[in-house]
Amino acid sequence: MVSLLVAASGACAGPGTRGATAGPDGGSFTVGVPAWYVAHLTPGRAGKSSVADAVWTPLTRIDASGKVRNAVAESIRSRDHRHWTIRLKAHGTFQNGEPVTAQSFADSWNASAYGPNAMPYGYLFAGIEGYADLNPLKGRPTAKTLSGVQVVDPLTLRVTLAKPLSVFPYTLASTVFAPMPKAAFKDLAGYDRRPIGNGPYEVAAPGLQPGSQQLTLTRFDHYAGRPGGAARITVKTYQDDATAYTNFQAGAVDLALATGSQLAQARHARPEQVSTAVTGSVVYLGFPLWDRAFADPRLRRAFSLAVNRRAVAHALLQDLAHPATGITSDVVTGGGRPACGDCRYDPAQARRLLAAAGGWHGHLTLWTQQDPLMQTVLEAVLNQLRSNLGITSITLRAQPTDQLYPNLAAHRTNGPFLLYMGPAYPTLYAQADQLFSAASFTNTTGYRSTRFTDLLTRAAAAGSTARTTDLSQQAERTALADLPLAPLYHPVSGAVHAKNLDGVRLDYLGDVQLAHITVR
Repeated sequence: MVSLLVAASGACAGPGTRGATAGPDGGSFTVGVPAWYVAHLTPGRAGKSSVADAVWTPLTRIDASGKVRNAVAESIRSRDHRHWTIRLKAHGTFQNGEPVTAQSFADSWNASAYGPNAMPYGYLFAGIEGYADLNPLKGRPTAKTLSGVQVVDPLTLRVTLAKPLSVFPYTLASTVFAPMPKAAFKDLAGYDRRPIGNGPYEVAAPGLQPGSQQLTLTRFDHYAGRPGGAARITVKTYQDDATAYTNFQAGAVDLALATGSQLAQARHARPEQVSTAVTGSVVYLGFPLWDRAFADPRLRRAFSLAVNRRAVAHALLQDLAHPATGITSDVVTGGGRPACGDCRYDPAQARRLLAAAGGWHGHLTLWTQQDPLMQTVLEAVLNQLRSNLGITSITLRAQPTDQLYPNLAAHRTNGPFLLYMGPAYPTLYAQADQLFSAASFTNTTGYRSTRFTDLLTRAAAAGSTARTTDLSQQAERTALADLPLAPLYHPVSGAVHAKNLDGVRLDYLGDVQLAHITVR
């Protein structure tokens, strides 16, 4: 997910204009990214980022309109949405010349899904038959390969899911599902530092070195798809977006993500050097349903109605957010429809509902991750709850993300929490599944609903995208009627860039598509 960090900064003063260099080969530019973008480079470890998208080409891609298109895949077919046959395009190659085959995908997926490999994104393969054998709740795995992934011939892969999923081609657009060559398995640790990909850019020697804060991507001239715009991209890493933006101002990088006051200032001072996009993600206030204090839905509704989303988006976030009435914006398939009747500002009704629920007694703790912007937003929410509901004893606590999520999963958190969630792929179904399905690691509230489960199961097995969308919207409305969480806003992400960079566009999660950028 794109980091949401904010810090005060001065006005832009000719940033990034002396580094990007044009040339007959396409030239070069430098991009500043959060350090986690290149902490790992193996598909199952790296997750989605602008760097991963440049190095890898998965089976499908999501186009600018949010539709899924074939990439490495020639065709993806299924009669029942559970049994899928995937045919690859011929003549695809890795950057070492090794052919991209069905076995390349099977090997990569098995390595990512195999529990002992501890790939952070291995859970995305849980929908494929046989995943449980590689990740038993107790004891050692009984298999090393997914029984639901079968290589039919060099260009044909047969995939069997545990249950039907009509949007399966969307999931295959993630770089987590990218292929890996045979050379990778000779030294997985070394491969993680300098992978051999199949995308428009390759990681140049020496790759990612211990203690290094940058790496170089060079255009892969034998790439079968749309070639990269620049010949070389230098990737510099920073602890956060704020630091990357400061280095952009100083001319050390030509492109950087920007949020909060920095993005607002840049957009005002040099609008021609700023690209923005509403993301498909949501920032929400979640309720710990395991805590009896939040068992009454009237209390949860009161908290939601007490928050002035428009004030947060307009005054606090300087219009770099859109008030939310659902779990996704309209940049993803099925998103953007009003789905939450209590996602409005009505302090009088909030007080009535709180009184009907028996009021609030004792101290209230609000939680979020250690992120300056999230803490600033939660402080505003705290003040609105205090003013509109009369809850005077409130404190805010922040934890690192890798502590907060396990504490939520173990039900050790004792109050509402402010979090960010973006869909794994640009459909409402994906976001609803992540936030509300009982088995989802990112179901932070402990929500359980047989009605929701039934609707989402039917959505997964629906015979058309339109029917999947309709049932997903019904499932979203069902969950938000119970209000295990209150959507607050959809962030606007931005990128600042040198004047001589063209084609700077952001995707549905607010990330820059590096391969599309050209240097004038």
